[in-house]
Formats: sequence, C-alpha cells, structure tokens
Amino acid sequence: MTSKSVLRVKEMVESSVGKKIKFKVRKGKNRSQMSEGVIAGTYPAIFTVHVYNKDFKRVISFNYIDVLTNYVEVFLCDEEQTRIV
Repeated sequence: MTSKSVLRVKEMVESSVGKKIKFKVRKGKNRSQMSEGVIAGTYPAIFTVHVYNKDFKRVISFNYIDVLTNYVEVFLCDEEQTRIV
C-alpha cells in the first residue's frame, strides 16, 4: 500500500461528493452489511456518508484505507454500479 494509492482513492471519492452510493461493510468472518447513502464530504483522512433510513438520518465516516483494504466496498449508483477502486 503506497501513499499514491491512498491519494488515488481520495481523488475518486472527492469526485463523487454529492452522488448516491451503495456501500458494503464487512462485519466479521462471513458477515457484511449493504447500505445506501450520499457522500457528504471529504477530509484529509476520512470521508463521510449520509445514510437516510425511514425516520432518521445518520452520518458514517470511513478512512480511505478502509476502501483500499476492502473493509468497505463503495459502488456509485449509476447504470453499471461502478465500483470505486
């Protein structure tokens, strides 16, 4: 893992701010959770996602490293479900 790959992930997330995404978070050995949200903002070490459920809104933050290590998989909600990195 190099700093160039982290910068590449950061650039891809920054270009997707305001777009609807689906993301899959690994929760353990064989468990994962799929959710939808909107990328709200990017910061030097993290990015935030607004998740809207029936009656509430929550904000989740992830490291760019989470995406690189496949702890979090992020997909843009477009025709092809493009995966970020």
